[in-house]
Amino acid sequence: MFIPLIAAFSLLTGCANDCQQVCNEMADWASSECDKEFSDDQVNACYTAYANDEVSEAQLADCAEYKDRIDEEWTCDNIDVYFE
Repeated sequence: MFIPLIAAFSLLTGCANDCQQVCNEMADWASSECDKEFSDDQVNACYTAYANDEVSEAQLADCAEYKDRIDEEWTCDNIDVYFE
């Protein structure tokens, strides 16, 4: 169930802002590197938390800078925190 969700989000990343793309990148990374799966609700909550009207330009800039470097910023031990 999780894989189709990630695939759907991946297809929609053209519409997603950079912070929402971080949600996808982290979920993908957690699945492939840590054998951790996040529920649809957790990924959706991440998307909602980073909706365009919820994030500042500074946050978007930070997300743009780090979205492709998740493996440099997080470990398997602390990735759960992002989805709480």
